[in-house]
Order: sequence, then C-alpha cells, then structure tokens
Amino acid sequence: MSSKKMSKKKIQKILRPDMEYVHMGQMKVDESKCKKCEVCFAMENCPFRAWELGSDGIPVMKKIHECFSCFNCLAACPNNAIQMIATYHVDEGYFKTEPHPLPYKAPLEPKDEEGNPTEYTAIEKTVLNRRSVRNFRFDKPVPEHLIQRILEAGRFAPSSGNCQPWKFIVVTDKALIKEMDDAAAKYIEFLYNAYMNDESVDSLAPIIQMMSPGLFDPRIVLGGLGTIVKNNPHISGPIDEWLENMKEKGQGDKMYPYALVSLVAPVIILIVGDVRSIPTIEMNIGICGQNMNLVANSLGLGACWNGFIARFVNVTALRNKFGIKKNWNILTALCIGYPRFKQEGMVPREYRPVTWFREGKEGPEIQE
Repeated sequence: MSSKKMSKKKIQKILRPDMEYVHMGQMKVDESKCKKCEVCFAMENCPFRAWELGSDGIPVMKKIHECFSCFNCLAACPNNAIQMIATYHVDEGYFKTEPHPLPYKAPLEPKDEEGNPTEYTAIEKTVLNRRSVRNFRFDKPVPEHLIQRILEAGRFAPSSGNCQPWKFIVVTDKALIKEMDDAAAKYIEFLYNAYMNDESVDSLAPIIQMMSPGLFDPRIVLGGLGTIVKNNPHISGPIDEWLENMKEKGQGDKMYPYALVSLVAPVIILIVGDVRSIPTIEMNIGICGQNMNLVANSLGLGACWNGFIARFVNVTALRNKFGIKKNWNILTALCIGYPRFKQEGMVPREYRPVTWFREGKEGPEIQE
C-alpha cells in the first residue's frame, strides 16, 4: 500500500487508532490450581511481559498490558491453571478485527477415511503442537548437522515455477548475534519513540509506504516494539557473559522482564529472497521458512519467526557484512535453539467460517 495514495486522515487512523476500541487479551489464573511455579510470569514465556506477581504470589495480568492472545501461558502452564477471559480484538477503525467474535476451538478430532476416530499422524502432531519458542539456551550450541537438516527442509520446499528464490545465512557467532541485536534494537527504539510522541508521529507516514501499515498494528507497535524498548537490558559486553552474571546474582534462567530482539537464540537463520522471483516472493519464502520451522520442532528444537531481526538488519551496514547483493533482501529470520522449558502443546484457536461448495448442493454452505 502506498502512503501517496492514502489521505492524511487515513494515515492518521493508522498511526493513531482510537484506543477505546482496542481490547487486549485477558487471561486469569485459577488460584486453586496454581502452584506458583512462575513459568507464566518469570520466564520469557509471555512475549509482551503482560504478567506480574500479585500480593499473594499468584500471577495476575498487569493493569495496563499488551496481549495478542497467543496462549503461550496456557500452553506452558504445567497445572492447567490459566483461563482465557477475552481475546484481543479491535471494534472500530483501520485495524478492526473481523469477523468478531469468533469461537475458539481446540483442534478437531481426527478421523480416518471411513470417518472413524483415529490418531493424529506424526506430521499433524508437529504442526498442531508447534509453538513460537522464545526461551532459548544460549549456552547450548545446536550441532551443525541438525542445522543442516533444517536447511535441507527449506531447500526442498515448493516454489512458484520451481524458481527456488532463496539463500540461507546461518549465524552462530555470538558476537555477530549481539551486533545484529544491537542494530535492530536501535531502529526499533527510534520507531517506538517516534510513534509514542504526538509531535513526531507524523514523520512515520513514509514508512507506511516503505514497509506496510501492519507495522503499526497495536499488537506490533505497542506489544512487540514496546516490550523490547521498555525491557532491553542494553548489554554492553558479550551476551553469554551477561547471562553468567545474572546466574551469579541468583536469577538463573529467570530473565523476566528482559527482552532482546534476538531472543537469546544461539542460531539465527536469515532467509534471503530474490526480488526477481516469480510472484509472490513472500509466499515462496513463507513456505520455505515454515518447512524449516516444523523440522526444527521435530528435532526437539524450538524455533520462532523473527521479523524484527530480518527487517531492521536489512537496512544497516550488516547487509555488506553478510554479502547480500543487489536484487536480494532478507525477508525473514528464524531463531533456533534448545528450549529452556516446555513450551508446546495444542491450544484453542479462532475458528473462522469455512465456505463449502459441495457436489450436488446449491449455493455455498458456511461451516461455523
């Protein structure tokens, strides 16, 4: 979408949505089930750091918080103590979520060819149990032969006209990961501070054309960018030394509320796309990357798409260091590593209406 074709009024609605109509997700802890393990609170389980400890030691959501209803807390809780009260939605404006409300349903029970109950296949289990993992063990390297298996899953992905418009850049060098983290964090801080300032927010209008209006979706600009800006520890030295120092202070693996763009991942795979690709490059790279994501999970690793690293490293001098030439862009990144705690499992998802045109039936049928 081009900002030149959009009215100033429409751009203003993107950059300044009426927050009265923006409703963050609401979760609640069942006190009778909670064992105060703090998995939902103290680890990086919640992407937006929405939880805090109540006076009785039971986690509660902060009075002012961001939550996009990912249900990581629900999936990670070992005691099934997390309850969904309301999901993220926007009533009016550019970012209105529709249709809303939608029912949240667990995965449908599997049936075989004859319609009888059966078991999920191994592939289905990998797909349905997959979660975006953001709690990596920086001190445990991922063997290169496992990384190669992940890359092979991407290499054998389907693409438009078999154009295979991808290259992979694998980063395991801790100093370079820190450099990438710093570069992305600096740009994120600029964007967030400009957005939060009424006097400078209009200066972001050109970015709507360069990147897309979706960058200013409240879930991203307030939740994603805001969490990083407000919780970045601004590490001056190596990340592993900082982690070791935290352990010496008795914090161990509980890094809440700190937030690094790189997610403290020991492996970052940049997926670089040829902009001359048979359309669409985004679809081709998305298929390729999800192949890699699922295989990483099947190997006992955690993985998370990281658009911030991809987008903001793409506009820095790091492009030259990575050897990225003309007509090629970093389109996405995967953070990969061994999880520090369990973060997988089937959770309910919005069940969007499905339109069927069945043989022998007149007109469409809506499955809700």
